[in-house]
Parts: sequence; structure tokens; C-alpha cells
Amino acid sequence: MINANRPILNLDLDLLRTFVAVADLNTFAAAAVAVSRTQSAVSQQMQRLEQLVGKELFARHGRNKLLTEHGIQLLGYARKILRFNDEACMSLMFSNLQGVLTLGASDETADTILPFVLSRITSVYPKLALDVRVKRNPQMQDMLAQQEVDLIITAHRQLQGESVVLRTSPTLWYCAADYILQPGEPIPLVLLDDPSPCRDLLLAKLNEAGLSWRIAYVASTLPAMRAAVKAGLGITARPVEMMSPELRVLGQSEGLPQLPETEYHLSRNPNSQNELADVIFEAMESLQTPWRYTAPVDGGDDSVLLDGSISE
Repeated sequence: MINANRPILNLDLDLLRTFVAVADLNTFAAAAVAVSRTQSAVSQQMQRLEQLVGKELFARHGRNKLLTEHGIQLLGYARKILRFNDEACMSLMFSNLQGVLTLGASDETADTILPFVLSRITSVYPKLALDVRVKRNPQMQDMLAQQEVDLIITAHRQLQGESVVLRTSPTLWYCAADYILQPGEPIPLVLLDDPSPCRDLLLAKLNEAGLSWRIAYVASTLPAMRAAVKAGLGITARPVEMMSPELRVLGQSEGLPQLPETEYHLSRNPNSQNELADVIFEAMESLQTPWRYTAPVDGGDDSVLLDGSISE
């Protein structure tokens, strides 16, 4: 029987911040650096957190540790608690911040991380006016350099300026739900037209793997590329957020190479005269380490899971 009179625990924010750092960085040593503590102090903090919640959060697996089911459960709540704590503090500090911020976003971020960033900015800086401009990724760097925008969000690190990683996402191969990749034949690719960092990466990985390929369709926009893949014209690779019921994921069982994760970057021009851009960039930079987006192949929701071992 559940005891309704059982007192509710007050979770320690410092313990939760260290716990999230351990989960994100996969080692106690790296987490210790991130939270400015010694490795032994991090271990002691995690022991105190386990005692506080009365559950094992880590399980020994060989020389490493894995998050237990309770650890994974707590991780999601810990992220939310820290997020609301940090937003509350920043909101009180910057609630009177006013002005116009011009934010540039590459088209590949418009349906992925841009809504989250806009929500966070407006919740913390309610009096701030936002001017959002969505363009192809190659145009973003020029717009930033010419100070047409104050900050840009892209899925690729810019060659100039300062940037911070907001989120990482697995990069997957996609085809239409009923598409069959013919073994032994050149891989038909659906790609964006040049210049495209993602296009260059895919071709380089296929060449490294010694796989033959052909360009089946070249699109000028992401919607056109998605439509071509759904129509069965070929395959492509994009971040996990592109998944939909009309698509299915291909992998190493089809002989395709594994791809590096997509990183979403927030970048600024250090020569910009807009102090608002500096305040928001530094606030994003001071947040905890970037989180990793994962979702079930049927679309799923924005869930964050630990998929690696943790080493002390």
C-alpha cells in the first residue's frame, strides 16, 4: 500500500548537476572537470544522491558503469529540474532586457532545434523582439560576417566566429518505407545541391568505405529532398529528427557506413556591436553540456537516453 503521508524529498541541485554531467560525458573524470570538482568528490556526490533517492542509479558492468533503469528515469527529470532552475534565475536577472535580436537559422534547423531555442529565449527574455531569418546553410556565414544577423543556428560548425554546441543528434540513412536497396548496384543518392557540407560528408564516407554510388536526384530545398526520398527515388542521410512514418532507417546490415553525429551550433560574430547577442550567446554557453537527441525509429518524442557506459 502506498503511504500518502510519506514526505517528498528535496533533491539537491548540485547533486543533480553533477549527475547530468556524468551521464552526458560518460566518465566521472570528465564530469569532475565540468563541475569543477575532484573525481573522488564526484563519486561521493553520486553516492549521496543514491542514498537520497533510495535507489541504485549506477550498475557495475565490467570495468565501467551503466545507468540503471532508475538512473535513466531520474536523468530525464534532472534535466527538466535544472532547466527550469536555470531559466528562473536568468529570467529574474534579464527580465527587463529589451531590444531587437536578429537570429539567422539554416533551413535544416528550422524543424529541429530552432523552435526550442526560440522558446527558451522568449521565456527568459520576454521583452525581447526577435527577427528570425531562415536561409540555406552556406548563406548563414556570409550574413553573420556582414552583420545582417546577430546570431546564427546551423547544423555545421562555422569557419569563422565563435560557436557553442547546443545539441547533438545521430545521423541516419533514410529511404522510403517500402524501398528496397538493391545489393551490388551503385547506391542511388538524393542530395541537396552544392554547396552542402552534409552532401560532402556523405560522399566522403561512401568513398572511404569503397562503395559505388550515383546521384539519383538533386534538390534545392530540404522539403524537395524529403519528397524525393519518400517517392522512392533513392536514399539520403539526415539527423534523426527527419524520421517519419513514410521513411525507414537503413544501416550497416545494408552495407552502409556509420555516420558522425550532427552538431547544432549557435555562432556569433565577435565584432558585432549588439550587446543582446553577447548576453544570449554567453547564457547559452554557460548552460550544462550539450544534450543528445534520440528518438525511436517510428518518430517518437524528444526523449534523452544514455546509450554508453560510464567510466570512473
